[in-house]
Amino acid sequence: MEKILYIDQKKIDLSKCEVLYSRPFSEESLKEDFDAVSGNWSVDADGWLTGFHRDNSGGMLYSKASYGDTIMEFDAYAVPPCGNDLNFVLRTEGWDFEKNDAGRGYIAGLGGWWLNKAGIEKYPSCMPRVLTSLFPLESGKIYRIVTGCMEGHCFIFADGQLIVEMTDPNYQDFADCGKIGFGTYASHIKYRNFTLYKPVSEYRELSYTPDF
Repeated sequence: MEKILYIDQKKIDLSKCEVLYSRPFSEESLKEDFDAVSGNWSVDADGWLTGFHRDNSGGMLYSKASYGDTIMEFDAYAVPPCGNDLNFVLRTEGWDFEKNDAGRGYIAGLGGWWLNKAGIEKYPSCMPRVLTSLFPLESGKIYRIVTGCMEGHCFIFADGQLIVEMTDPNYQDFADCGKIGFGTYASHIKYRNFTLYKPVSEYRELSYTPDF
C-alpha cells in the first residue's frame, strides 16, 4: 500500500514516522499489552485478533500503554454473516468502569451507526461526528485500514482511499487521553498485521490555478 498519506494540508510519509508498536497478535501479546474490558477477545492460529460481542453495546479492547497522537495501520474484516461495526478507537482514556461504557476518545469505524456508514465521532458527546454512506462495509472482505489522529485532525483510509476526516476544534479535551483500541458492536470482527506510528507531517500548500 502507498505509504504517503494526504489529508487536508498535511502530507504524511509513514516510512518516516517512528514505529511505536508492531508486535504480532498472539495470546501473549493480548495478555501483556491490552485490556479486554468487554466482549470476547482472542487470537487464532493464523494470528488474527478476534473480537466477538452479541450485545447491542461495545465490545472493547484497549492498549495498556498511552501514546498520545498516533496512526494505526492494520488489516481487518467482518466475519460472515456479520457485516457491521468494524471499529477502532483513537486518543482514548480507555474504559469508564463507573459508567460501564467506553471512556472519552475518538471512536471510528466502517459499517456503523446502524446504517452501514463509515465515520468518526468524539465520544461520549458524539459531537463532532462525521459520517458517510459512500463506503459501505462488505462482510468477509479484508480491508487495509490506516487511521489516525493529529491534534484533533482524525482520518480513515481504507485500501488506499481517504474515506472520511474530521477536525475537532476542542481536541484539548483529550489532552490526558492517549490509548488506542479495537471494538465491535453486536458483531464479529478480526484484525491482523497491526503497526502503530507516531505521526509526523509536512505542510503542503494548496491553491487553485484558474484556467479561465
